[in-house]
Amino acid sequence: MKFMIDAGHGGKDPGAVGNGLQEKDLTLKLALRIGELLTARGADVRYTRTNDVFLELSDRAKAANAAGVQYFLSVHINAGGGSGFESFTYNGTTGATAAYRNLIHRHVAAEFSKVGLSDRGQKQANLAVLRETKMPAALLEYGFIDNGKDSTLLKDPGFIERLAASTANGVAEAFGLPAPQQKDDVSDWAREAWDWAVASGITDGTRPKDAVTREEVVTMLHRLMKK
Repeated sequence: MKFMIDAGHGGKDPGAVGNGLQEKDLTLKLALRIGELLTARGADVRYTRTNDVFLELSDRAKAANAAGVQYFLSVHINAGGGSGFESFTYNGTTGATAAYRNLIHRHVAAEFSKVGLSDRGQKQANLAVLRETKMPAALLEYGFIDNGKDSTLLKDPGFIERLAASTANGVAEAFGLPAPQQKDDVSDWAREAWDWAVASGITDGTRPKDAVTREEVVTMLHRLMKK
């Protein structure tokens, strides 16, 4: 199964900006992590960009069409005074495109609900990357960069990890991907505790066997005390 993950904006186009964040940075983090999680499930994942470069919208769609992917997922952060999560497909789309989006939306919206942010719904719009792609496609808007609560969460690596995981789980359910292979970087006896720590947002899920700094220890303790 072949997918293309599109990190919105990039390069000279920062996208939405607010509260010390730029959309282009957040979308790249999310896109790359979603791709990693899907790759762990055996998917062939392509990206419209893997670094901070500018791409025209039409070039993103052309790349997906040329690669012959089965699904195109565009990752964005919202702005404009709202709060919460919403997703888009192209105007008038039904069938498989709607069904895939429904499953992905449900998984991601559940993560927003856990932190008290709203599900703004499943919508349709005449967006270029949805209009010009030849395969089923969706565009996700992960919170509002200009909203204080949303942006605070978007600064949290644990929340970004949970958004990426929920998205990958939705794609996996939609396309029947197998469960990810267990990595060797977490000992079997520690797997349950590690998975709990990642799901709880205490750690971002990276470098489980690396030594930690005092700063990281304090950060993890702080997150734990807030639970």
